[in-house]
Amino acid sequence: MTESRVHHYGFVHRVLAGAAAEFGPKMVVTPPVREVGQSLLAMWEGFGQSLTPEQQLPGDGLAGCLLEREGHRLLLVTLPEPIAPTEAYFAAVVLPPGADSCRYLTLEYSVGPADGAPGTVLGEWADQNHVNLGQGPEPTPEAFVTAVLAAVRTAEPRGWRGLFHR
Repeated sequence: MTESRVHHYGFVHRVLAGAAAEFGPKMVVTPPVREVGQSLLAMWEGFGQSLTPEQQLPGDGLAGCLLEREGHRLLLVTLPEPIAPTEAYFAAVVLPPGADSCRYLTLEYSVGPADGAPGTVLGEWADQNHVNLGQGPEPTPEAFVTAVLAAVRTAEPRGWRGLFHR
């Protein structure tokens, strides 16, 4: 099985997850200084500078857009094509209506344990913990946004808080 690439994995699960936790609503409410895709590419390249040349990847396919759906404000990030488990097709920073903090969800490439068939997993970072929310939808932007909205409507963020406060 192919291993996750450091640049791809680190950007999704460390850089973007960290930015969502630290800046939250500013990412989806404050108009960006430059086009969203350019800002994401600058973050991708900045993170890449901390890696060895062998670990660095081009940001081909990296894009982002701000959306509003059902009162939720979202930053939808399209990632370079994933090739290994835990690499993501998409990520979303979501500000639910009336909330003062964001949720960060991912649609990750996965491989079936029994047959090795490719699939997807919906994941969420909450309280610095990654939570597997189960099988994800097909890897299209609209299917991901629909799954994100369903997850945000039906449950509080999981993680340590979700384990002890129900």
